[in-house]
Amino acid sequence: MSTFPGYIPELPGIGIDRFDETVRDRANVFFLSHCHLDHMYGLSPNHPLPGTLYVSPHSAVIVGFRYPNQAVYKVPIRERLTLSVTPPTGEDRYELCVRTIPAEHCPGSVMFYFETKTIRLLYTGDFRLSAESLAVIEQDQIRPTIVYLDTTFLEQDYTYFPTRQESMNRIRTICSQWLDADRRNIVTLWLPALYGSEELFHQLYLHLRERIHVYAAQRETYQHFETLRDVFTDDALGARIHACNGVTLQGEMVCRKQEHNASFILTIRPSARRWRHLQRDQPFWLECSKQLWFVCYSSHASSSELIEFLRKLQPEARDIRFSVVGDEIDRMRKEEYLSSLLPTTVEERLFDEEVVGGEEGEAMLTLPYNDFSAGTRTDKQLTTTTDRMQFDSEEETDEETLAPPCKMVKRC
Repeated sequence: MSTFPGYIPELPGIGIDRFDETVRDRANVFFLSHCHLDHMYGLSPNHPLPGTLYVSPHSAVIVGFRYPNQAVYKVPIRERLTLSVTPPTGEDRYELCVRTIPAEHCPGSVMFYFETKTIRLLYTGDFRLSAESLAVIEQDQIRPTIVYLDTTFLEQDYTYFPTRQESMNRIRTICSQWLDADRRNIVTLWLPALYGSEELFHQLYLHLRERIHVYAAQRETYQHFETLRDVFTDDALGARIHACNGVTLQGEMVCRKQEHNASFILTIRPSARRWRHLQRDQPFWLECSKQLWFVCYSSHASSSELIEFLRKLQPEARDIRFSVVGDEIDRMRKEEYLSSLLPTTVEERLFDEEVVGGEEGEAMLTLPYNDFSAGTRTDKQLTTTTDRMQFDSEEETDEETLAPPCKMVKRC
C-alpha cells in the first residue's frame, strides 16, 4: 500500500496520488497514476479538487464514473504536456513538462516524468514493466535524477515472480480442470483488488468461454471498455466463474446462498505476498486443500526487476526515494538492501543527506520519514471512498491475517 504523502518538495503546487486536505491546501494541479484506492485517498464525489486532475485516458473513464464533478484532463500515453504552475503556497510560478509512461500495474496505470529548468523527476506509482515498456524509457530518453520508487517488494525475500502470463496460464489450467471434472463445479476468484485483473478475466473468457459473475456496481465501470463487454454476467445462478468476492467462512457463496453445495466450489487466490523466497525453478502454485489453490501473481515488480529498472536509469538517477515504507525499520532495511545492490546510487544519496549548509550545494531532500502511515480517515471520507465500491483496495496482506474465503485456509 502506498505511503507516499502526496507532495514533492521540489515541485510545489502539485499533488500526486493523495488528495486529503493537507495536499489540497498546498496544490492546485493534481495527478493520479492509477485507480486503486490507496492512491485515491481524499477524492470525493461531492468535494472536487481545487484544480484539474491529470490522468490516463483509461483512468479518466473510471474517475468520471465515480467522481462526476471532478475536472479531469486525459493525458495520452507518452505525450509531452507543458503546464504553468502557480503554487498556492506562495512560491514563484514555473513551467512544468509532464510525460506519461506505461506502468503496467493495472489498466490505465502510468508513471509521471516531470521536468523543470532544474529538476528531472520520475514518479513511478505502482508498476511492473515488460521489456517493451522498459524500451520506451530508453526511446523517450527518460533520465531522472530523482526517482520516487514503488518499493512494495524491495526485499531480499522477493527476488523472483513469474510473469503474469505464466500465472494466468496456470490459473486458466486449474479452472479448466475443475470445471471439466463435474458440470456442477464452479470457481470463485479471491482477488486482492477490484481493478488489475482485467486481463485475467479476458483470458479466462476467451479460452473457457465462461462469463464471469460480478456485481452490478463492478460491471458498470467495465461496460465502458469494449474488450470487456462480453466477459461479465450478472447471472449469479448460471455463472460458473465468480469474481464477486462472495464466499463466506463456511464455503457458501453469498450470491448463490442455499443454491449450491459448498463441495462444488473451488477457490483460487492469486497473490504475491505469501511467495517469499520463490526461485525460478520452483512451482509457483500450491494446492492448499482440495478446494483451495494459491497461485503467485504479482502486479508489482520483484526486487530483481526493481534493480534492473534502476540500472536502466543510471548513472543520472542518484536520489532514490521510497513510496512504500512500513516504518523506520522497514525503511532502513530497504536502504541497506538497495545499497548492497546499487552502492553508488544509495551511498551517494545518503552522503548528500548528511551535508549541512555547505556553499558547494544544498543537501538533497528526501521523503519525510514521518509520513509513512496512510493517515486516519474521517467518517465523511470513509463514506465517500468506500460505499460505492468496497472491493477496491489494492492492499495485499499476508494471507495468515486475512479473513479466508473458506475455513480450510488457515490450515496451510
